[in-house]
Amino acid sequence: MRYTEITQLEERPGDWPLTIPPLSRLLSVGLFLIALSAVASLLNVSSWNIGGVTILWPANGFLLGVILCTPRRQWASYLLLGFLVDLAVNHALGQSEFISTYDSFSNLLEVLVAGLLLRPIINPNPDLTRRNQLVSLLFYGVIVAPAAASLFAASYANGHFILPTLRSFQHWFTADALGIAIMTPLYLSFHQRRHFAGRSWAEVAALFGLLAITTIAVFTESRFPLLFLITPCLLYLGMRLRIAGSAMGLLLVAVLGGIFTSHGYGPLMLIHNGSVSSRTAVLQFFLAVSMVMLYVIEVIISESSSLQLSLRASETRFRLLAETSRDVIVLSDLNGTRRYVSPAIQELLGWAPEELVGERYSQIVHPDDVSRLEQVLAHCRSGKPYNTLEYRCRRKDGTYLWMEANLRLYTDPATGAPLGFVNVVRDIASRKAAEEQLHRAFNLAESLASIDGLTGLANRRRLDETLDVEWRRAMRDRSPISLLLLDVDHFKAYNDLYGHVKGDACLRQVADCARSVIHRSADLLARYGGEEFVVVLPNTESEGAHAIAEQIRFAIEQLNIPHRGNTHQKVTVSVGCATHSPQLETTSDLLIMAADQALYQAKAMGRNRIRVTAGELSPVYLS
Repeated sequence: MRYTEITQLEERPGDWPLTIPPLSRLLSVGLFLIALSAVASLLNVSSWNIGGVTILWPANGFLLGVILCTPRRQWASYLLLGFLVDLAVNHALGQSEFISTYDSFSNLLEVLVAGLLLRPIINPNPDLTRRNQLVSLLFYGVIVAPAAASLFAASYANGHFILPTLRSFQHWFTADALGIAIMTPLYLSFHQRRHFAGRSWAEVAALFGLLAITTIAVFTESRFPLLFLITPCLLYLGMRLRIAGSAMGLLLVAVLGGIFTSHGYGPLMLIHNGSVSSRTAVLQFFLAVSMVMLYVIEVIISESSSLQLSLRASETRFRLLAETSRDVIVLSDLNGTRRYVSPAIQELLGWAPEELVGERYSQIVHPDDVSRLEQVLAHCRSGKPYNTLEYRCRRKDGTYLWMEANLRLYTDPATGAPLGFVNVVRDIASRKAAEEQLHRAFNLAESLASIDGLTGLANRRRLDETLDVEWRRAMRDRSPISLLLLDVDHFKAYNDLYGHVKGDACLRQVADCARSVIHRSADLLARYGGEEFVVVLPNTESEGAHAIAEQIRFAIEQLNIPHRGNTHQKVTVSVGCATHSPQLETTSDLLIMAADQALYQAKAMGRNRIRVTAGELSPVYLS
């Protein structure tokens, strides 16, 4: 049964009914246990006959792998099967019934302890290339469980329960620990269909053949310490065939090395005055060191592969986003030199990405916007989180397009040192056009709000604003400012005689005529109200203001607009003129009042004339 099927049968809390696995499954597990026990017995009998310890016992490691991939409600069946197979092997080796049962129970205890400790960590996704799972297997499965079982097994000898000795403990522990360290990873790898990293069977056979030949060559030579020659073969095997190859390679070396060593051959014979047990211990130590080295390398390779896959996946996602986005994504170093430009640049600006990579931002940024971009880059380097800029980019055809840059500083994830900028650039030409249109509409509305609807001149609001600004400027510059106040003579009578429509037309003619006389951009002609008009003349002395007033008066008189209600028989204007150099904290009301007084005098003197205020004006201060 495959592991994916087994996980679907996992027990729920409190759901522990015992179930029996399929008979075919029990039969296959039993045959493997018998085969492993038989091979281990043949390997160890030679060592036992000459007073040595057990070299390797793989059956417990195999059974541990089986129960780790099996629902707990089926554990009893497999543990009972392992107990019976072990009991039969012990009987076949000539042990007494009690000793056979006791030793079989010790093996059963070892598997059960390891299974209970490892299952919460390894199940439901056993993968010994993960660091935490491998460390847990080495600690709980290779050290804790064999140590507990060995203490239990060594506590009985010669018909008595005794305090375990180091030799009796070693007789059990090392062989069982190596068996679990080799067989459990091997079973888990094959159970998950990880057969030698997908290598061809020809390569697998060649690699194991090379290891077997090297091992045999090393252990048939007793004159030189050539044991180290096996290590490169194991390393190459592990790198090519991964954890399954490493485990099977260790098993092959353990079997061949154990057989030769127990028969008095191999480099371990160079240990002078060494016992069989000491030579076997050296072999086991070599296997343990090789095992740790191979498994650590496997974890490193696996983590490196996972990191590479993660990086490739991240790069694929980034390229997918970058290449399908209509926004342009630019990666640049701290100096602004581009290292990557997404393909969207070609659609927006006509440049191919490779034409821009390696160049700096000044290549396509409008010269007027370069300084602002440099300022944003400086803010970004200083750690400012949000950095946006609207600027113009040059198309390949030489025209410019409005773009918006969103810059972020990116750093080294390990050290935090800044590496460069990520810049997401988008086309805002349509937005800028809409903003420009809105701005024009706003200016038009603002202009209409400051224009007199009848005459097209500035209205009273515009007059107040302009006069206030010019008054303050004159005060700051200590320059004179003049004001003309015009009034159409006997305009009420004009309306009564000719009607309001004619009256409105008359006012428009008067306004147009006065406007034709005003030439300086700083001067302002405004409708003050009714038939009154105002001319603001910044930086103008009294003589200049009088000259402008006379030109306006004469031009209107020359219009010859009939007006029977006026003593001059045509439309004329009276003008009051005032000039002043503002003092600190005075207001423009001073100038208006003075011009109004002069206008009153002009009217009193017979109209169609100009009156200029004489002498200093009485100041009007801010309240």
